[in-house]
Amino acid sequence: MTSTTLEPLPVTLAESTDHPAVHATLASLPKYFRPATPGGPIIGTVTAVPTLTALRAALDARPTGILIAGVAGGGVADVRELAGRAAAAGVPVVVAGPWALDPAVAALAGALDTEDASLIEVTATVPAGSSPPDVLLDQLALLRTAIGPARAVEVIQADAHGHLARAHVGDVPVHLAAAVSGLGTRRARLDVLGPAVQWRLSFPDPATARPATVARTDADGERLLPTLYESAYRAAWRHLHAAVTDGAAPPYSLHDLADDLDLLRN
Repeated sequence: MTSTTLEPLPVTLAESTDHPAVHATLASLPKYFRPATPGGPIIGTVTAVPTLTALRAALDARPTGILIAGVAGGGVADVRELAGRAAAAGVPVVVAGPWALDPAVAALAGALDTEDASLIEVTATVPAGSSPPDVLLDQLALLRTAIGPARAVEVIQADAHGHLARAHVGDVPVHLAAAVSGLGTRRARLDVLGPAVQWRLSFPDPATARPATVARTDADGERLLPTLYESAYRAAWRHLHAAVTDGAAPPYSLHDLADDLDLLRN
């Protein structure tokens, strides 16, 4: 959702998130954000944090909104506690990720009807050193925002080469797989396969700035849907603005993250 109240919010960046890529993203959203006074307090500004540990400290500083770019190292209890603290303080938190908040996903909200689907596949290629649980969380987040929450997640294999898992969305079986690439790429694909209609969402490496593509295949052939030229990370900042100024619910919240972490624990 895009906010209709385009009042630029001041942004304070911690040292760990103060780098050119973030500044470039914010500079592309001048109607939404403006730099806060250098060295000023976080109170009254929005901020970005890289980890759940940093989120805890940021909440203590009382910003008006927080974007969290990483979820490594957190347990279900930690995330639920942080979600409760954020709610009590009235601080909206948007959980960013490489795929879940991509505008191509939002554009298809409600269109990916899985009633006649036979299988859903979420596949990814990730750089060396990627943590299987973190990549699987990103895949579950994509499922949740594009189609709906998964259930009955079972990890079949996970090691330094990637992972393989299965789950269900409703009654439709889901295959989740990732392979580690020495080329340093990070890309993903979501396929909804059915006897009459098939959908394919392809997400290039975010570092390339290429947009996601969406294709629908049916009896009339394959049709490529209009391309939306925006990254998931840029969209996450817009969602943060909407959450602060309009009270819009984030597409993927700390509560959603806790629920997906719970799926991996069970």
